[in-house]
Amino acid sequence: MSSGRRPETVTLWVVPEGGAGPSRQLVLSLRRLQLVLFLVVGLFTVAGGAVVLALGTVPRAVAFGPMQAENLELKARLLEVEGKLDTVDRELRRLRLYEEQLHAIDPSDMPGFGPTDDTGRTDADLLQPGALDPALAAAGDTGMVGVAMDDLGEADLYQTSDTQVRLDVAGQRADDILRRLRLAEIELGQVVETAESYRARSSAVPSAWPLDGVLTSGFGWRRSPFNKRWKFHFGIDVSAPVGTVIRAPAAGLVVTAEYHSGYGRMLEIDHGYDVVSRYAHNARLLVGVGETVRPGQPISTVGMTGATTGPHLHYEIYVEGQPVDPLEHLD
Repeated sequence: MSSGRRPETVTLWVVPEGGAGPSRQLVLSLRRLQLVLFLVVGLFTVAGGAVVLALGTVPRAVAFGPMQAENLELKARLLEVEGKLDTVDRELRRLRLYEEQLHAIDPSDMPGFGPTDDTGRTDADLLQPGALDPALAAAGDTGMVGVAMDDLGEADLYQTSDTQVRLDVAGQRADDILRRLRLAEIELGQVVETAESYRARSSAVPSAWPLDGVLTSGFGWRRSPFNKRWKFHFGIDVSAPVGTVIRAPAAGLVVTAEYHSGYGRMLEIDHGYDVVSRYAHNARLLVGVGETVRPGQPISTVGMTGATTGPHLHYEIYVEGQPVDPLEHLD
């Protein structure tokens, strides 16, 4: 019997298999049944979407691991390069200290000392102000083709392969510059040591006249007053009356005070730095071996002992065992 109206309920009969037991009747509201079906379909839709989303994020999650590891590696490499650059900066400051030491030395006092290098410059040339600047600039010239370290910007880190190359070049340049700076430090240390030694030795050479008198013979070859043969004269002769006081031209230690054949009564003073002065033909010796003398202190008197043709002081200066012309150092 159909009245044209939609049914509001649905009746379900549950009959046991084989009729063994009572059957059951379930009456369900059509609206409730539609709601249940809607919920079931909604749950399946949400679950399916979640599965699809999860499957979509798997490749991204898999790729994130290597990217994170690579970023950590890049960060470690950057820290390593920064450490090398800090070391380079410290070496540069050490070289500047050497440069300040060299600039404190007057190169005019040490003309051309030391061997020349491949550029023809002597050690004295390095003492000129700013002479080290080109050398330090050359330390950065490695001959390598690559980007400058200043070009390593933050944006380049996102270009993985290019950043690796830049880091390699930067690290190699830092290593090479550091090696050159350390070699330069050794060379500059030797130059400073040589310059300081030269200056100390120069200051040790007596520059004051040991007495007032008349210069009668200079340093070098001359005819002997005894046999007229050419003979090298290792000092200078200063004529003065017998008994004229001879004074120490510089501080030092008396190392010889004795009679020595042709030199007569002879006195030697060690001024340090392998500088020794010698005084010959003395009438009297006023100091003895082992005595320390000060500048201007009386040490002997003019005489005629030994091989001499008249009263005078024979004065010699030795530097590292070699005779030098006293007139080149006397004021």
